[in-house]
Amino acid sequence: MTLVYGAYVPNAPFLIDPGAFGGAGRSTVQALRSLEMLERYRPDTIVVSSPHWMTRDGIRVQVSERPPQIYDFSGFPPSLSQVRYEPPGDPVLARALVEAGQRAGEAVQATTDWGLDHGAWAPLLHLAPGAKTPVVPVSIAPSRGPEFHYRTGQAFRPVLEDPARRTALIATGSILHDFSRFSQDPASRWPEGERIEREIVERALARDLPGLVGYDRRAWQLARPEGDLAPLFLLLGALGNGFSGRERSREYAFGGFSLGALEFVPTPAPG
Repeated sequence: MTLVYGAYVPNAPFLIDPGAFGGAGRSTVQALRSLEMLERYRPDTIVVSSPHWMTRDGIRVQVSERPPQIYDFSGFPPSLSQVRYEPPGDPVLARALVEAGQRAGEAVQATTDWGLDHGAWAPLLHLAPGAKTPVVPVSIAPSRGPEFHYRTGQAFRPVLEDPARRTALIATGSILHDFSRFSQDPASRWPEGERIEREIVERALARDLPGLVGYDRRAWQLARPEGDLAPLFLLLGALGNGFSGRERSREYAFGGFSLGALEFVPTPAPG
């Protein structure tokens, strides 16, 4: 098995510079760095799916030699737009993912549009510092629904398990993502939202697809998960049976946003 690592991690701009946001995101940054993904799992390539890259008619895979960095935010301190994160791409792996998706009959296409938006590079700053490891960005297509993203992850699995390459798959977003509850206080909390998040996390860690797809729609709409958790469904589909999941951090910010991190790692073989 050479899909060596999977994670669902937050992508908020707070992670770029927590000090510019009253300290929001500081504990999450520390948690992401403590994962030591590069040191522990030594991926040759990172595949990243961000909910900020949404495409209408199916998934797109960025196949460039060097995907451009995108500053897809405004109204924040100028220092955030001075941060550089410009890793190389991996066109060979990217095109293999496209071909695998198409063989499985899923709507997957290659593109040189878009690149690394902050939904991808904000967490990668801490998971893969230095921007040396190649990165392949993958879009989401929310209108296609969770099952489509899960099936596409399954279609990607044979490529991700190629013994010639060690790959990490990073899905990003927040389970609580409700701008209507925004508070100026970074430490503001939302107990009902936190309860909903815990229930969704339990299902995600258990790899319970029916439980996630069939989760209480009223509660789901109340939490407003970022990108309808399409990157997470893609990740769960890509993981084989030999992975176990655990929650590695939990943080809340500004009343309506969660910054939880879930990690999926290979289960040691018996004996």
